Amino acid sequence: MRCDGLFLAGLAHRLPETVDVDGAVEDGRYESGDRKADDYASVTVSAGEAPPEMAVVAARRALARAGLPRSGVAIVLHASAWFQGVDYWGAASYVHREVLGEDGRHAPAMDVQQMCAGALGALELAASYLAADASRGSALVTTADRFADPGFDRWRGDVRGIVYGDGAAAAVLARDGFARLLAVSTVADTGLEGMYRGDEPFAAVPGRRVDVRARRAAFSAHARHLAGSLPDRIASGLAEAVGRTLDEAGLEIGDISRFAFPNVGLHVLRTRYAEPFGLEVERTTWDWGRRTGHVGAADQLTGLTWLVETGQVGPGDRVMLVGIGAGFAWTCAVVEITARPAWDA
Repeated sequence: MRCDGLFLAGLAHRLPETVDVDGAVEDGRYESGDRKADDYASVTVSAGEAPPEMAVVAARRALARAGLPRSGVAIVLHASAWFQGVDYWGAASYVHREVLGEDGRHAPAMDVQQMCAGALGALELAASYLAADASRGSALVTTADRFADPGFDRWRGDVRGIVYGDGAAAAVLARDGFARLLAVSTVADTGLEGMYRGDEPFAAVPGRRVDVRARRAAFSAHARHLAGSLPDRIASGLAEAVGRTLDEAGLEIGDISRFAFPNVGLHVLRTRYAEPFGLEVERTTWDWGRRTGHVGAADQLTGLTWLVETGQVGPGDRVMLVGIGAGFAWTCAVVEITARPAWDA
């Protein structure tokens, strides 16, 4: 989807205190070999804040940075990858109430379940929603997660090369702002849906501990019927999403100044993301991501916020945001910085 007349007006994140990864190695929670390959320095860990509470903090700050009225927000989209703190409940409505209140009476609040591509998927939906009606002024996108024991082992709950952090991010999409949204698009391959389901039976109630390694092993054992190997299909989806978004933006990969990929470990980042596109790790947000871990769907927005706040991108620079979510879906967006926001320091 090529975007015309849409901008990022505000960005913010809410990240809790960090925990040094070496302590997890000493305690036996994180394997030393994985520590060496991943090269994470720390991960963010929430001591008490629930995901929607963190999302509210980020949303209020993003909206304040945008300098836009709450009454102008036409839709609230909240993305998440895991448990938000209460079952049978809509977290987006909580964010809406806490941030917009009665000023948002005509703005729907919707939860987006695209796993770790959720924030960028929500951005695509927000762009479509604003493009459909010129009277809609702005959209608020939030995402938040907390990967806590006993339900989720942040160190070994997923495959090797990914350690999870907690936190939230928010973005305000509007008719004017500091970064033009050039294009955003999604590629889906639901033939890989079972990779994060495995052979687990459907349960009547929630509560089982997440074990992605076991689920992926079970899926792989029965995936011989699929066309193409699992690594090839994952790489193909990523390449198609990146290529399609660049085409829609009218750009080549060399036109992109920086890339915000998921905050996976360094070995995975280098071999699965950077090298296939001929990129040096220094063109990514790795220096940021190694300090937070993989914060669900928030990595791309927190990475972009970091680039802007630290002055590493400025007018004329283009940033590609790349998301991948179990399901499988790849969502990419390209933004062009058009001005230095007053809050960039």
